[in-house]
Amino acid sequence: MPSKPTNRIGEVYGKLTVVRISSRRSKSGNTYWWCKCTCGNEREVPSDSLSNKLRKKKNVTACKKCAHENARESIHKKNEYQEKERKKQAIQNRKLLEGKVPQKWLELPLTDAHARELGEKHFFRGIKCLNGHLSPYRINGGCLTCAKEQSKTINKHQTK
Repeated sequence: MPSKPTNRIGEVYGKLTVVRISSRRSKSGNTYWWCKCTCGNEREVPSDSLSNKLRKKKNVTACKKCAHENARESIHKKNEYQEKERKKQAIQNRKLLEGKVPQKWLELPLTDAHARELGEKHFFRGIKCLNGHLSPYRINGGCLTCAKEQSKTINKHQTK
């Protein structure tokens, strides 16, 4: 028979405040607690997921709705950071390529996201594709030189 659980009512874990014990138990006998989020939603959480310490096992610190929003925000921040880094790298690459590539390439947007913002179909980061071509890219992906070579091989096969 499992021991009586420690009273956690009133304890705060992130956005969650423990409000009452649940009748539910895990297979190993751990207690579940009903917690109220700062947004007003309630969530049933196992006691081994309630902690303010950093550890390998994931802590529950918000209701499902808030946790989903937090995850979406962190992904958005990560994507913004990566886009800034790509733009920085593209600017550095372009400086090294001035006079070595056509000027119109250097006037293209820096990244695919930048091209979409401007309503363009092509961009130039100043990097080589997997096949070693230094060429602008399409926003849908793919080096323009690779696309031209691929269309030539397709045309050769169709004319035979």
